[in-house]
Amino acid sequence: MKKIFNILGFKFSWWACVLGATSGLEYIGPLSMLLFLILHFYINSSNNAEIKLVIIFAFVGTLVDTLMASSGMLSYNGLYGQDIIIAPLWITAMWCGFAAMVNHSMAWLKGRWILAFLLGGIFGPLAYSAGEKIGAIYFNEDLLDITIMLVIVWGLSIPLIYWVNDRLGLGNK
Repeated sequence: MKKIFNILGFKFSWWACVLGATSGLEYIGPLSMLLFLILHFYINSSNNAEIKLVIIFAFVGTLVDTLMASSGMLSYNGLYGQDIIIAPLWITAMWCGFAAMVNHSMAWLKGRWILAFLLGGIFGPLAYSAGEKIGAIYFNEDLLDITIMLVIVWGLSIPLIYWVNDRLGLGNK
């Protein structure tokens, strides 16, 4: 039941982030994700190391998506301002929620580095493509170039999350 809450809570909050960004309600998603995280830590884990993991990937994820936006290859709805090229809060919220899944609904992927790379390289671009189709993200370059960038970024990001997870002592739990 806890794993189901973990998956559904993240998915609901993911949709709130994307739909909020497309409808001018940019903070609905982050608030939804915050509520999910509070309930997640209450129900699943109050482990300080897991809280650190979520905070670390708030920063790492924001940096990664900011760099992608700075490349000009993609852009986001729901920015902090027109001249500010920092990944929006709803993107940061998604990274936080995703990090909260690695020790629960995605625990089966621990230690499976190649599979983590492959799944990240497949499902990361698919998630961005869904966001683009809904209008939360804009692809400013050729679809092949965007896809290659996202395959690399997410192919490396998923193993990185598990590597940091291991360093925080959460790898065997």
